[in-house]
Amino acid sequence: MRKKELLLQNTQLFDKITMYEMQISKLKQELAKKNAEIEELNKKIDGISESKEEPKPFEKLEEKVMKQASSKKQFDYGAQVIGKIVVAGARYCNRLTDNSSLANAKELMNLILGRTEVAKSEILKIVSSGYDEELKKEKIDAEYEKAVDYFDSVMAQNNE
Repeated sequence: MRKKELLLQNTQLFDKITMYEMQISKLKQELAKKNAEIEELNKKIDGISESKEEPKPFEKLEEKVMKQASSKKQFDYGAQVIGKIVVAGARYCNRLTDNSSLANAKELMNLILGRTEVAKSEILKIVSSGYDEELKKEKIDAEYEKAVDYFDSVMAQNNE
């Protein structure tokens, strides 16, 4: 009886070893495929990085100068509108000092001057943004209109 049990146990162990060897073989094949894929991807990465050419310094400089030249016109337009806002703010402040009590006038003048600064900041943001030229002009004009409307509302507070 002992021999039969040992023979059965030996057969079972042999079958398990065979099964595990087949699993190891499959895993080795998968590992080899993955290593080949990794190698292929590394070659592609090397090919891409080699094909990328850095622009020459003069090309970069030329691009920068061209971009600045095109934005100079937009800066000029923004500066003109800022000038108009400042002049309008000064006129409104002048009207305030002529027609109201000093304490009230100071407070309202501070509101007007504060809005002037906000408008200048907003216009600078617009000019520096990546919008196309026509959209920038529209946004700058809208900012001017907002500032003047605000000035009018401040003047309305003075008349109350």
